[in-house]
Amino acid sequence: MSTRMDGILQPSLFSNSTLRMDVIVQKNNRYRVLAEKLPWPKLGEVANIHRAKHVDLNLGRPLDLRLHLGAYIAQGMNGWTDRETEEMVALNAGVRLLCGLEQSSDTTDHTSIESFRSQIGAAGAADLNRIVVEVAKGEGFTDAKLCSSDTTVQEAPIAYPTEVGHMKNIADKLVGIGSKIRKGISDRIKALAEQARKTFREIRLFTRGKKEKAIERKKKLGRELQKKVAKMERLLRQELAQMGSQAQAKYEPLLDLYRKMLSQIRQWHRTGFHPDGKIISLWLTDARAITRDKVGRATEFGRRWIISKLTHGYIIGTVCKRLGSGADSSLMPEILSHFERTMGEEPKLMVYDRGGDGNKNHRTLKEKGIRNAIFRKGKVSQPGLGRNTAAKARRERALSEATIATIKNPRYGFNKPRARSSESCVLKGQMAIMGANLMHLTRDWAAVAT
Repeated sequence: MSTRMDGILQPSLFSNSTLRMDVIVQKNNRYRVLAEKLPWPKLGEVANIHRAKHVDLNLGRPLDLRLHLGAYIAQGMNGWTDRETEEMVALNAGVRLLCGLEQSSDTTDHTSIESFRSQIGAAGAADLNRIVVEVAKGEGFTDAKLCSSDTTVQEAPIAYPTEVGHMKNIADKLVGIGSKIRKGISDRIKALAEQARKTFREIRLFTRGKKEKAIERKKKLGRELQKKVAKMERLLRQELAQMGSQAQAKYEPLLDLYRKMLSQIRQWHRTGFHPDGKIISLWLTDARAITRDKVGRATEFGRRWIISKLTHGYIIGTVCKRLGSGADSSLMPEILSHFERTMGEEPKLMVYDRGGDGNKNHRTLKEKGIRNAIFRKGKVSQPGLGRNTAAKARRERALSEATIATIKNPRYGFNKPRARSSESCVLKGQMAIMGANLMHLTRDWAAVAT
């Protein structure tokens, strides 16, 4: 086969100059499809409603709303970091088309991308996803006839929680607070902290293994560590009581959190059981240990979500109002409230697994006149359902698991999101659901076009 040596023997004459290139974006490119078909005025209106809660839209440098909405959508579809999104907006022709930059050399940076996302917030992300679902509904790709729901856990971006690690971190935080309050109290807190660190090192170095003697020693040292850290907390609280209201308002919530965590750890030391609603993170206080009883993973650490699959695989979701574990057998009012708020009407058929088999759920569906396809515990057949409806319920139940697996794909970033607050974790969860819906929507539009 012959070979062309252009650019090998003769370097490009334009390599050291500013060069503008023409790039063809195919008609079936997902970014081009979205750029042409999404209702940008409605998306922009919703975005500005939520931005107005944080900034004055009439002051400062004008923001290119289409650019940032396009970057926001592309990030949700691909799970990019802010720097990856910045690079794609600058260099990817399809993304630039989505951002409305086909006739412009403008771009944005990662700090502006992060700022815009924070202004939209979790509620804004949910509203934007509602618009995406409305578009799919208007195109006939989905409807409000079916609601196939289940709960799942959005795993928190935290290290595996341990009581010993928590107590060591609380001691370090208390030292920091003491150094800001007063030098005298700081010296006493540091002395106690050094004793706590010695106990911590002893636990880490000399209680390894699962032998009975090592476990017993670890329990004994853990109780000692808890007492020392609790003494530090009490000393700081006594000192803080003598200070002004401004200092108390600043530090008392932190001390309340540390006291609650230390009391929960003390309960575990005394009884061997963790209390309900146990806090497992110093900074992500919404995260809980949620028992799932699944093979290979009995407990997950994070926040419970309600995920509802619509007709043809579109998704809506919201966080459960209750933190931590809870029975699905009484969730139906919460599920239907979110469904009606998002879809504008109630479903005709409700599908849920055996975890939803509870009197409250059945009573709620009966009162609203919604056909009940909740699987019954201990029963193979589905009483009250015809053969075709029962077969549909089994199929939709299986597809609900696939729907949850879709948003938990690393591409969308639902699990262990890159976030540093509870609000940001919920925001990332909504963006993952929106990204999955947009990918589904582009495929449906492409199928219609062909």
